[in-house]
Amino acid sequence: MPYVIRDKDNKIVRATATPIHGAEALPYDHPDLIAFLTENGQDQQIVTDSLHELRRTDPEMSRAVEDVIVALLKKNILRMTDLPQPVQERMAYRVKMRMVIQDAYDHASSKHSNAQMMASVKKLPQEPDR
Repeated sequence: MPYVIRDKDNKIVRATATPIHGAEALPYDHPDLIAFLTENGQDQQIVTDSLHELRRTDPEMSRAVEDVIVALLKKNILRMTDLPQPVQERMAYRVKMRMVIQDAYDHASSKHSNAQMMASVKKLPQEPDR
């Protein structure tokens, strides 16, 4: 969310992507912000395209951050209790969901493996009668 500073005439004189003291938060597509960018030679489409790209890559980044946290936990550089409670809960939930997925794959694979084994046994030559 962009943050803006306005002058005494309520006109934007500064915009930033990070919070600053005394700034007002505005949506990216606010008409005053678009006018400020345009008046100062900036193309709003660049902001829009960049936001779209950030949103598109959010799932990948989320997984990357999760992998970094797991690596730090495994190396005992970070403890789960070092993380804020909501993050601990999200991490635990995601680990649980990954286990559910792996369990489904394991069950499907073991049934497939068992079926293949049974099919192979049926194909074995019969032991001759004595």
